[in-house]
Amino acid sequence: MLDLLPDSFMKILDKYGIERDSNDLQAVARLETIKKESGSNPWPVIEFCFKIFEQRHPQKYDSYIVYLNNVRATRKDPKYGSTHDKISGGYLRYTLDIPEPVMRMIRGVYNPDELPMNNEFYLEFARRFKKYRIAEKM
Repeated sequence: MLDLLPDSFMKILDKYGIERDSNDLQAVARLETIKKESGSNPWPVIEFCFKIFEQRHPQKYDSYIVYLNNVRATRKDPKYGSTHDKISGGYLRYTLDIPEPVMRMIRGVYNPDELPMNNEFYLEFARRFKKYRIAEKM
């Protein structure tokens, strides 16, 4: 559980005049600390981004998990997460899915030079975060 204050504790305006609550600032400070402590290893930061998403938006998180389960259930071949495209005649493979709020948090902490989201990144992501995989086999 994150040691964050209740939602209604305090509202603060950021430099753009957008109202933020103090939990957001605490989470950002914690992310910065984790990034410094973990050095070049981004995985503790990414794991904390998921914790923030799960705890700050439990309904969105639950809906997202239901969505992933539905996607898995609709794949023709669940082992490879593939379906047949009737228009092109080819097969489409859906390997994993990362929630957009988490992707934005990750990109807020790491720029593309610090953390290239290339094929190796996604394979390691799928290995570490199995509940976000669509295909059983990577």
